Amino acid sequence: MNAARTFLCLAVISLTSSFLQAGQPAIVVSGFEPFGGRDRNASWTLAEAIAKAFPQDVRALQIPVVWGAPLAAINNAKPLPQVWIAFGEGTPEFQIEILAHNQRGMYPDNQQTKPATPDIVGNAAPILKQQAQVADLAAALTQSGFPTHVSQSAGRYLCEEMLYSLLYAQQQHPEALRLVLFIHVPTLKQSITVSPAKEGKPATRRRVDAELLQAFGRQLFASLRKLGLLASEADLKR
Repeated sequence: MNAARTFLCLAVISLTSSFLQAGQPAIVVSGFEPFGGRDRNASWTLAEAIAKAFPQDVRALQIPVVWGAPLAAINNAKPLPQVWIAFGEGTPEFQIEILAHNQRGMYPDNQQTKPATPDIVGNAAPILKQQAQVADLAAALTQSGFPTHVSQSAGRYLCEEMLYSLLYAQQQHPEALRLVLFIHVPTLKQSITVSPAKEGKPATRRRVDAELLQAFGRQLFASLRKLGLLASEADLKR
């Protein structure tokens, strides 16, 4: 293990330890640090907005854009939460990812390092698939004005690694991680459709900002609860 990766592991352990000392909530929402030359990651903006909206039940955790960081963060989150909803950025609309390959793309991370191994988890399944039925969730979000679709292509970068790591951890700890999700969101300042066209009228478009992402986060939780994928706030505290 080189010095950079040793520092990463120590940083993730330190971050997770301080995160747990504050009391592990029932729900974790995670987003990534900035990458690709941007100074802010929409996934982290969304995770922070959700944690502020539901401070008693939700804790936000930022994941480094570094190979190996997703699984390190999950492994150090003890006890594991009941629900982990992860976000990533970079799609033209909201996208629920359901398929993850145990294979990394040979791209450099934020430390300008390519993955040390081609697989995310050694001797594990080549593909893991989301077990929760998310088609109704995508439909509910779309009906609420946030066009969302189900995707089977998470991108072979840290987003797919995060989804695979969560699904793998869920297999190992089904009693803890009752629900895991990964949702791609558009980048900040991007112009997107935020409501479907009705009665021949053109669809409304809006620039992606913190306010829009916060509205999406609230609608996401409302839809999850309505569909029975997420327990009520009272049930989560039991």
